[in-house]
Amino acid sequence: MERVKRYSTQLSKGTGMINETLSLLEIFDEHTTKESLLRYVLETNYLSTSTEKRATDIVNVVFYQRFMKDNPSVPLWLKAARGKGLMLSSFSQLLMLYCARQHAVFYDFITTSLNPVKNDDLTVLPLNAIHRFIQSICESGQASWSDGIQRKNASYVFATLVDFGFMNRRYEILPYQIADFTVLYLMHELHLAGLSDVDVCNHEDWQLFNLTPKQVRQAIMQLSLANGFIAQSSGNLIDISWKFNSMEEMINGIL
Repeated sequence: MERVKRYSTQLSKGTGMINETLSLLEIFDEHTTKESLLRYVLETNYLSTSTEKRATDIVNVVFYQRFMKDNPSVPLWLKAARGKGLMLSSFSQLLMLYCARQHAVFYDFITTSLNPVKNDDLTVLPLNAIHRFIQSICESGQASWSDGIQRKNASYVFATLVDFGFMNRRYEILPYQIADFTVLYLMHELHLAGLSDVDVCNHEDWQLFNLTPKQVRQAIMQLSLANGFIAQSSGNLIDISWKFNSMEEMINGIL
């Protein structure tokens, strides 16, 4: 669950990829490997792609990197949640989380550029905001991209923001409020990874939803009692009594 912090152009291989991810999850089970998934996709043209290379990129560079590489159980969790009736809007937030962790350019644009615009109550993203952000990466020496690559990367970030519902194609910022299940999923994922209750609340991933640690504690407190855990908070501290011992238990217990 460690996020990638090195900037790359790999977002070009797939932006939101929501429909493709849903399709791949349908054929995913506990025995699926990257190799077996790719073999099936290629043999059956399961994704109906125009080229074999495109299908290979979707499986190897998008699906595997986002959902399988760090924890092969993630696709099973996502499939279980969707199968239990999780609404697509909430499900897409989970896909966004894993996409952002894999692509620093997307993650950091949200947390350092988009969130301040939202917090200033602006309703439209400045047209050059994404390009300026990409330029700043190169000016700081964190990437060496030509002007053409910078423009393309900016277009991929924009397309991904649209795919996940942060804004529309007119650059109008859309309401984007974290779903209750997303709170439950992320807090349990962090807890099961060994983080303390305080570290769960302070984790940087909450910034993808424009939440401060205080707001995270408030959200957790509001969901306490009725969702399989008991939380007590005082100041900057929080103590959670956890009921579920696995993500599978949480998904089956909540949905």
